[in-house]
Amino acid sequence: MTNNSGTSIKTRPKNIDGDAEDSTRSEKKPVVYVEDPPTPPRWLSYEFIFYYIIIVIGYFVVLKMLLTRSNEYNDGLKENKGIVDGWFLGRKQDLSDTQYKIYRQNFPLLSIGLSIFLFVSASIRKNIPDKPYVRILFYNIVSLGFLIFVHGSSTFIVLGIAIINFSISRIFERSKMLPAVTWIFNLIILWTCYIYEGYSFKTLSPFLGDELSGWLDGHKGFLSWETYFKVSMLRFISYNNDYYWAKSKRPVVDLKGKSAYFIAQERHQPMEHYSFSHFLAYIFYIPLYIAGPITTFNAFTAQVYNPQKTYSFSDLVKASIKILLVFLGLEICLHYCYYHSFDKSDVWMTFTGAEVALTGYLVLNFMYVKFLIIWRTFRLFALFDGIDTPENMNRCVNNNYTFTGFWRSWHGSFNKWTIRYLYIPLGGKKTQFVSIWIIFFFIGLWHDLWLSWIAWALLNCVFFSIEIGIMFYFYHPKRLPLRRKWYWRFMVAIAGTFNIFLLMVANLAILHGFENSIIFIHNAFFVPGGPTAFILAYSWLFCGIMVMIEIRESEKRSKEIKPF
Repeated sequence: MTNNSGTSIKTRPKNIDGDAEDSTRSEKKPVVYVEDPPTPPRWLSYEFIFYYIIIVIGYFVVLKMLLTRSNEYNDGLKENKGIVDGWFLGRKQDLSDTQYKIYRQNFPLLSIGLSIFLFVSASIRKNIPDKPYVRILFYNIVSLGFLIFVHGSSTFIVLGIAIINFSISRIFERSKMLPAVTWIFNLIILWTCYIYEGYSFKTLSPFLGDELSGWLDGHKGFLSWETYFKVSMLRFISYNNDYYWAKSKRPVVDLKGKSAYFIAQERHQPMEHYSFSHFLAYIFYIPLYIAGPITTFNAFTAQVYNPQKTYSFSDLVKASIKILLVFLGLEICLHYCYYHSFDKSDVWMTFTGAEVALTGYLVLNFMYVKFLIIWRTFRLFALFDGIDTPENMNRCVNNNYTFTGFWRSWHGSFNKWTIRYLYIPLGGKKTQFVSIWIIFFFIGLWHDLWLSWIAWALLNCVFFSIEIGIMFYFYHPKRLPLRRKWYWRFMVAIAGTFNIFLLMVANLAILHGFENSIIFIHNAFFVPGGPTAFILAYSWLFCGIMVMIEIRESEKRSKEIKPF
C-alpha cells in the first residue's frame, strides 16, 4: 500500500508491509509508480512553528497529568500491584510487565553468556576461515547445551518436534503437499501445546513408567518450551519451504539493486547446505532463539558462509551504546510513569476523559520501547556474529498514521516472513482482501489462544480492509490532480488522525478484549469532559501528523530509502 503522505504513490496499494522487493514475485506485471515531485521544505515556516508550539504544550500537559497521578502512588497515598521500590532517586518503579521484568533481571547473565558465545564463534571464524562447517558444529553443540539448560527434560520434546519437521521435508520433498503438511503439523503443535500447557510426560507413563515420567515432569527447566516454540515454528516453516523451493528449482526473482539480505534470502543454497546439521544450527541459533528477529533459512545459512558486511564493527558499537541509553531511559521513565500498572490492574476504569486516552497512549509507547530494547539487543548479538536479520521498529511508534506503515515497521521481521510464506503463497495482491483476514487471524492466534487476540485480529482486519479500499480510490491515477492540490496534505492529516485512534483501539484490544475496549472508548470520550478531551487530542495528533508528513517529504527530497 502506498504512503498517505504521497511520497511514493502507485496505481494500487503495495503488499501488507509495503515492501516492493517482496511484491516482485506476487505479480507478473510490474508495479507502476506515479511520483509526485517533493514539496519545498516547510520546517521553519510560520505554519510549522505553530505546530511545534501545540506539540510542546501537549507534551507538557501529558507530563503534568502522568506525574500528578503517579505521585499519588509514589508518595504512599495509594498502592497498586507491580509498583515496587525502585533504584532511582528513592522513587518507586512500575515493574508490572512480567516480560520486561524477566528481561531486566536476566540481562547481565544473558549478556555475559552471549558475549562468550560471540568470542568463541569469532575465534573459529578467524582461525579456521575456510571450514564453515566447524562453526555449524559449534552452533549445534552449544545450542544443545543451551536447550538442556533452559528447557531441561522438555529438550526431548523440542528435539522431537524438530526431527519430525525435518523428516516431513524429506518424506514430501517431491510433493507439492510439503508446505501444506508443514503448516498443518506446526499449527497442531502450536495450539495443542497451549491447551495442554506444553504436554506432560505422564501421558507416556505406560511406556516410561510412573517414576521416570514423574521425574521428567519435575525437571522441565525454567523456560517453558511452548512459549518459545512460536518463534521456532516460523523457522520450521521457513526451512521446509526454502528447501522445497530449492528442490523444485523455483525461479529466483530479479535481484538487481536489492539489499544484501534480500539477495541472500532469495538465492537458493547449495543442496548440501540443507543438511540436518545446518537445519539444527538455524532452528536453535542462540542469539535469535528466544525472541528473534526472524530470519529465513536461506539468509541465515548464506551468512554463515559469507558473514554480513552491511554494518561495520564501529556501527555495531554505536548501536550498542544507543540501546543501552534507551534501556536506561526506560528504567528512569518507569520511576515516574506507572500507567502500565494502572492499565493491567484495571485502575484505569476509575479514570475519565483525557486520562483514559492518556493511559492507552502511554501503554502503547511502553510496549514499543520494551520490544525495541529486546529485539535490538538480540539482533545486535547476531550482527556481531555476522548474521543480519530484518530490523523491527524501523519507525517510532509516534511516527505512524496508517495500519500499513505501523505493521511494516513494528514487527518488521515477522511482517517480511508473513509476506514470503503466507501473503504471496495465498495469491498476493490478487487476493489481499481475503488473505489479510487469514493472516491477521493467524498472527493473533499465533500469539495466544485468548479472546483478546481474536478481538485484535478482527479489528485489524476490518480497519485494514477499509484502509485498502480508501487507498485504491485516492491513489488511482485519476485522483492525481487531487493529490497535487495544496489542501491534499490537510486531508491526509485529518484522515490520519482518525486512523491513529483506530490503531490505538485495535492494539489495546490485546489488553482489554472486546468488552473492556468498549468501556475504554466510553470512559475516554463519552462521559462529561469526553468530547472536549477528544477535540484536544485530535488537534494535538493532527499537528503531529503534519510533521510526520513533512518527515516523509524530507526523506523523499534526500532520496533516503527506509529499510522497510
